[in-house]
Amino acid sequence: MEKSSNTKHPQPGSIITAAALVAANFFYGTNVIAVKQIAPHHVQALGISFARIFFTAILLTMLQLFNSKKERIEKKDYGLLMVAGLLGVTLNQTFSIMGIASTNPIHSSLLIMSTPIIVSVLAAIFLKESFAGNKIIGLLLGLSGAFLLIKSRATSVEVHPPTLLGDGLILAGSVCYSSYLILIRKVSKKYSPITILRFVFIFGALFSMPFSLKSFVTADWQAFSGWDWFSILYIVILGTLAANLLMNWGVQQWGPSKTGSFVYFQPVFGTLGAVLLMGEQFTIVKAIAGLLIVAGVWITSLKLKKNNPAKE
Repeated sequence: MEKSSNTKHPQPGSIITAAALVAANFFYGTNVIAVKQIAPHHVQALGISFARIFFTAILLTMLQLFNSKKERIEKKDYGLLMVAGLLGVTLNQTFSIMGIASTNPIHSSLLIMSTPIIVSVLAAIFLKESFAGNKIIGLLLGLSGAFLLIKSRATSVEVHPPTLLGDGLILAGSVCYSSYLILIRKVSKKYSPITILRFVFIFGALFSMPFSLKSFVTADWQAFSGWDWFSILYIVILGTLAANLLMNWGVQQWGPSKTGSFVYFQPVFGTLGAVLLMGEQFTIVKAIAGLLIVAGVWITSLKLKKNNPAKE
């Protein structure tokens, strides 16, 4: 007689979802390295930003052609999607790329992690969501880590020295993206993720064109090496399109909370890439700052159980 076993084995679907989310955050985290490879010495940051937005919009539109389900956007939602495109694509991508181009890649990877904390603050202000004690502690830890990281730039001697402007632009990009996440909640249940992404990137490309197109057109593309071309393709196809699609698929499979927990992989991959590929130094100060930011994000994401006197 065989003994029954209560051991639970991971389901194939769960393994695939987890692998997809790790891959998405690997692409997000190492995207910093690809940007740093070509900006600003080969292409101005605005030129890279436009390439990333414009070609991602084209690829998303092409993907929609293979989608049998055609969704129509209600007229009242176009204004919201336009603002979402401005905040989540145009301003976020522009500030982030400019920040990455002008500061240290490890700084970029760690400061981008502040996004979940900023989302919690904005949700409390604009959506009237509760801002419990754990979120206050998380905010203070995140701010402490960011302050320590930015403050340490004065004594930094590195391959790519950090700058106050670059660090500030990274944080500005995180604020814009956090605002986008708050705004897009209003239509996230009405339309599929790929439809929303397609429209916000189309609007983002239109808003970017007046001030970014010139940098893109005037770039010396003929001087690009094979590694430079790989970097720009990596930024567009893997660091933007694939990462967004995989994250959205993860949300559909597991929901936003469990999917969001994989964000902790981003600074790990970004930092490892900067150290191994770019010769950057991972100092004690950066380690402490990174731990403070990660701890802040983790504590902020905790869902506290409410006491229910009726149940004991």
